[in-house]
Amino acid sequence: MKNHIAFYCIIFLLFPLVSQSQKIESLDIDNERTQWGSFLASDTTSELNDNPNALLIETVKQLIPGKALDLGMGLGRNSIYLAMNGWDVTGVNIADDALAFGHAEASKNKANIGAIVSAKPYDFGINEWDLIVHVYKGCLTDSRISRISNALKPGGMLVFEFFHREAGIEMKKPTFGCETNSTKRAIEQAGGFKILRYSEEVGIDDYDLQNYKLVKLVAAKK
Repeated sequence: MKNHIAFYCIIFLLFPLVSQSQKIESLDIDNERTQWGSFLASDTTSELNDNPNALLIETVKQLIPGKALDLGMGLGRNSIYLAMNGWDVTGVNIADDALAFGHAEASKNKANIGAIVSAKPYDFGINEWDLIVHVYKGCLTDSRISRISNALKPGGMLVFEFFHREAGIEMKKPTFGCETNSTKRAIEQAGGFKILRYSEEVGIDDYDLQNYKLVKLVAAKK
């Protein structure tokens, strides 16, 4: 049950609704929420990986700790890992239950994290973050990439991981997951990023530890 709470935290993350592009972002999030809700409703047995995301671990080993924003913090596995490794971390959540669990886990590990319950739109600022974590929080859209780019400092890193569309088809959810090359193409078209790593290949996902085709990206803001 607690692991399903984590994924609902991920899909219900909201963004500021001011400009037309932000309205588009809201529609994207609504679509994600619908897809995840349908997905989770049909699967009540899977367990979320309690360990930090492997791509995130691999990436931050090469970085000097700074300020990190964990979008869709869930139960805090990635936020806590970063805090324990010297990062100043802010995680965004929507569920009080998950937030309480995250704080409890952080306390056990003697890690300090700033956790925000964002039932209302959350502004992640301008040139504020050295790292933004976007793992298992849906596909990247143009408006979302723009928002992330604005929030990152020059040289700041984006870590992204999510299901490929082929995984969604295998799960019998034909509109679920990111289409081939869509993530890479969106980052390239947005400009302002250098792609350091990109792959679309089968691997063990963080949702139920099964083999599915995944999309992974690490990019640095120029």
